[in-house]
Order: sequence, then C-alpha cells, then structure tokens
Amino acid sequence: MKVPSFRAALKQCSVLMALGAGLVMGGESIGHSQAQTVHAYENGWGFDQPGMDPAVSPGRDFFTYANGRYIRQLKIPDDMSSYGPFHILAELTQARQKALLEDLLPYAEVGNEKGQLATYYSSFLDQAAVDAKGGTPLEAELEQIRNLDDRSSLAHLFGLAASSLMYSPFALDIEQNQQDPTHYMLMLDQGMSIGISGGLGLPDISYYSNPALATQKNAYRGYVAKMLALLDCPDPVNEASTVVALETALAKVETPRDQTRDPLKMFNPMKVKELIALAPDVDWVTYLRTMGLPEAGLVERVVDVREPKSIAAMTRIIAGADKETVKAWLAFHLADNAAPYLSHEFSDASFDFNGRVLTGVAAQPVRWKRAIRATNAAMGWALGRFYVQRYFPPEAKERITGLVQELKKAFRWRLEHNDWMDAPTRQAALIKLDHFAMQVGYPCKWWDYSALDIRPGDVYGNAVRSTAFNWHHRLDQLDRPVDRDEWDMTPQTVNAYNDPVKNEIVFPAAILQPPFFDPKGDMAVNYGGIGGVIGHEMSHGFDDQGRHYDEYGRLHDWWSNASSQAFEARAKKLGAQYDAEEVFPGLHVNGRMTMGENIADLGGLNLALQAYHDSLHGRVDTPLHGWTGDQRVFLGWAQVWREKDRPDALKRQVLSNEHAPATSRVNMPVHNIDLWYQVFDVKVGDKLYLPPEQRVKIW
Repeated sequence: MKVPSFRAALKQCSVLMALGAGLVMGGESIGHSQAQTVHAYENGWGFDQPGMDPAVSPGRDFFTYANGRYIRQLKIPDDMSSYGPFHILAELTQARQKALLEDLLPYAEVGNEKGQLATYYSSFLDQAAVDAKGGTPLEAELEQIRNLDDRSSLAHLFGLAASSLMYSPFALDIEQNQQDPTHYMLMLDQGMSIGISGGLGLPDISYYSNPALATQKNAYRGYVAKMLALLDCPDPVNEASTVVALETALAKVETPRDQTRDPLKMFNPMKVKELIALAPDVDWVTYLRTMGLPEAGLVERVVDVREPKSIAAMTRIIAGADKETVKAWLAFHLADNAAPYLSHEFSDASFDFNGRVLTGVAAQPVRWKRAIRATNAAMGWALGRFYVQRYFPPEAKERITGLVQELKKAFRWRLEHNDWMDAPTRQAALIKLDHFAMQVGYPCKWWDYSALDIRPGDVYGNAVRSTAFNWHHRLDQLDRPVDRDEWDMTPQTVNAYNDPVKNEIVFPAAILQPPFFDPKGDMAVNYGGIGGVIGHEMSHGFDDQGRHYDEYGRLHDWWSNASSQAFEARAKKLGAQYDAEEVFPGLHVNGRMTMGENIADLGGLNLALQAYHDSLHGRVDTPLHGWTGDQRVFLGWAQVWREKDRPDALKRQVLSNEHAPATSRVNMPVHNIDLWYQVFDVKVGDKLYLPPEQRVKIW
C-alpha cells in the first residue's frame, strides 16, 4: 500500500509503536473485546508502580525492572502487531476521531469541509457497496497498463503514481533545498530505502536475499499471484514468479538503509538533463511532465538524486525486463496500493500478507478504524482542525511550550560545558540551538480542501482524487518561498519530529497526554516522559545526520575536523553497543541504521535529567512515593517505551526500522549515564554494568 511521502525521510521521529491496555483518560474509556488486566496509573501519580517487577534487579534489565509485570500481563490486541503507550494514545485519538466524524454525518449532503469529511468517511464504511464493485474501479488504470508498449508509455505510467494509486519504483517529491532552505526543489529517491511512496513490495532489500527470510519471500510470491488472479491475469502463478525475480534483481542494486544516513553523500543536486545522461533508460521528461511539472525549462530544473548509482542501475534492469513481466508488476502494485478501497477479496488478501505474514497480526482492524485511517490520508488537516478545537485547549499548548523552553535551556548548559568540542564548533552549536524553532499542538494555518471533489459512494475515486489533491498541494509549493508554517504531521498524530532543514521541532497535540505528559502527575515522571521526548527531538539536531545542518538548516560541514572526529568516535562506540544487542538468534540491532535514534534517546534522557535538576532551583531532591526524583525521571523514561511485540513485527522492525527495539531504548541509554548507577545501586557484575571509560557521553 502507499505509505507516507519523502518528507518523513529527513524528519527524525519518535517511533509510533502499537500499544495498549484498556485505559481511561480524559473521561473516555477505550479498549478491546479481549479483557486487559493491566491498568496504568493505579496509584494516581503518573507512574504504573504495580507494573514493575522488583524481582529483576535494575542492573540486570532495567526495562523489565520498570515494566515486567505490565509486559507479562499485557495482551496484544488481535488487530495489532505491538502494544504499549504510543498505541494506547493512538487508540484514544482514534476513538475521538470516530466521535468527531459521527457528529459530522448529518452534514454529508452539505457542500463544505464538514460535508466532505462526512461523505468520505460514511462512504468508506459502506462495505456492501464497495464489495458490489469488486475490482472494477481499477479497469481504466489496468487498460493503460495493458497498452504499455514503449519507453515513453512506461515513464507515463510511473509518473501517474504521484496523483493516483498507480505504481512507480522511484519516488519524486518536493523538498527544501538543503543548500538554500528558503526555496523548494525536486527530490528523486530509489524509494525503498526510506519507506516512501515507491520502492519494492517487501519491507527491506534483505527480504529478497536473506535465506532466513525465505518464508516471507515465498509468501510474497503467493500474494502477488493472488492479486493477479483477482485481476483475471491469465497465468498468475508464473507471472508472480517473474515479478518477484524482477524485484529481487532491483533489490540487489538498491542502496541499503544503513548506507543512506550521511546527508552530505545523499545530497546530489543535478539538472534534469544530467539525470537523463546518468540514467537514459527512463524517459524522465515524460515522467516529470506526467507528474505535473511545467514543460518550460524542464531539463534545466535541478533535482536532488539521492542514490545516483542505484537509480541508474535500477533503470537498466527495468529497461531490460520482459514487457509482460513489467505489465504484471505494475498491475500487482496498483492492486496492492488500491486494496483498502476495493472489495473485501482485495483488502483481505492484502491483510493476509502485509498483516499476518509480515507482522503476525491475527485480525484485520474493523472497518471504522480503516475508515479513519483512510480519511486521515485524504483530509487529515481538516480532521485535525476539528480535533484540536475539541480536545486540545490553549492552556495545554502553553504548558508544553514552557517545558520545551526548559529543555532548551538545559541543552544550552550541556553544550556550554561540553568537554570534547572545540570552542568554535561549540559556539556555532549554541547559535544553532538559539535558532531552534518549536511548534506545539497544531499549525497556525490550515489547508483549504474546498477544491477537493468527494463523491458519495465513490470510495476508490475519492482516494484517487484526494491523492492527486495532496500531490498538487505539494507541487504548487515548488517555485514559491518555503512556507515555515507547513507541518508534516497532523495534530492527531501520536508522534513528534525534528526537521533539520527548518531547524525546528514539532509536537502534535495527540502526544501531549499521559503517559508522556500528565498535568496531574508527578513532574519528575513528566520530565522522564515528555521531557525525554522533547530532549530526544532536540538531540536529533545534533545526531549523525542533524549535525550537518546549521542554524538556518543549510547542509554543509560546519564542524571543525577535531570536533567531528571526537563526535564520530563516540557515535561509533555507541553503535557498537547496539550492534551487540541480539534480538533473535543471529539477528542483532543494526547500530548504524539506528544511530540517529540512539543518539537522540541518550541525549533526550540526559536533557530530561538536566531539566529536572534545573527545575529544583537548588532545593533538595525530596523522595516521593518511595522514590527519589532522579529515580522517578528514569522510571518515567522506561514507562514511555514499554512495549510488547509480536515476533514477526519485531523482526521486521530490526531489519527495516531506524528505531531500536523498546528494550534497547530503555537499557542502552541508562547504562551510559553515571547517575543511573548511583541512584539504582548498580554494581560491577550486573549485566548492564559498563565501566566508566566505556560509557558514551555525547550530549
């Protein structure tokens, strides 16, 4: 299925994890049909003390010490691959959006934004009407695929992917020019390495080549055959084999994820005419014209080609592929992208592979949950405006803005007292920090959807037209100055991000609730929760990627050689710690791929502790509930990341996600912080014990 666009590639985000137990917050109760036996905050101070496992010592496994009972009793809902605090909030937010959309249903016949939302949502809910159409909504696109006969017509089909549910192995998007962040430019990516709208059908190139993943690859071949059979292709089994063989060949030449982290190497601006010379096997002019680029001056436009060698190699493989294989490839991916909007035969087949096989999920989410997901994809900013009006009061924005300023002050202190940066680099880093912008809750302006055509009963057509609308919104930005008020996450998203090219951090409204922030809870726990998340996003501005952007978001190497070498030595040492983490026999965390998140986790927790100490203003750290303030900060951090994962989902995360598993996100940062050893009495011989000289100190 289509997934978020490239802008997420440069955004360093707190991971959105699938979580939950029946939980009551804000007067609303949410939960599943399965009885959940664990409840957060039974003692009312913001931390789930009954969820701890005191039988496990902190030095042996701090994650289990802080969360063990909770994790053992936690049941992952049948329609989820993981469960923990992020998805508890995601479910709450989902329930609130359901209530909002149901309140809008009387407006379905009204020609305004409320009517558009109501029509889109109510039409998607009508499973019987969708089933009655079967796969017929795809007929026009399938006819175009059947008529494929030359290089230009293939480029045209690839270009349609931006404004429809068609497929392209490449991803074109609009990004800020990383050398001149006041302007936008085109970006071309191989697609798969960053999980954007393009790429191959399996989660990572390792799924095509690793013998240990042969079961998933065989299941994928079966899924391709199933979809082609639903499209009445004449020989779906053999066609599926040729499609998977084609993708296997492409996977061999794609750049692995862990080699895409250096932004200096990944920024390769060139004119379109240079792209044509680099990769002549694709008709790039037709591709770009089909995507809506103006013809005048097209070959002189500059495009950032992120993986030039890989893209050139991919185009050669595609040009040499059998035409009928390419047609089957395009038809399959069209059906895969369109499956949520088609009859249950298509959506069930998609779930059986993408859900059951790849993540171990037992049951497909109910129709209303899928309807909310689809409505967000189409009109997320319209729904977000109604969401914040009802659920995010102005005082909440003020409280979090104050906390952000506290964390920023703590970061300044830590930069000023950094012992491994030289003075010029430290001064430049302080200037960058001073220029950090922050966005809290919701943007200051909203999208205008009045031109979007939403029709009753036309589920597939609504999805196509909204895809085109969203693409043209982005395309219209290309020759305009950068809009710094534009957000890349809706307010109802339980997440946060750092945008290095804007030099800003963004905290949507939905994450600013318990367990991340509880205004009635203990502030030490809040510092460990939302304080750690704020510090995490700030630290991304100085991680292995973010450090290459200056105070204006310009990409260049502004560090001295000495400071760069000192940073890289520490980062390498931290990466080795994660590399040693064995999640399954023979499968380790990829310290290089997860480097940015690991640095941000360590920095975030350090900043949370610093901000908590600053908040005392010289007062004594008074114990509460039997715990010192420092202990409560560490426990608040551990509680945020508690999660239970299905084995297949965890394996997929380790292979293809830039975030380390939840256990590592707790244990790895704490055992690099001297204070943790002191307040939890961790000694030599404890499993997590690191000698002082092996503890990594970056931010």
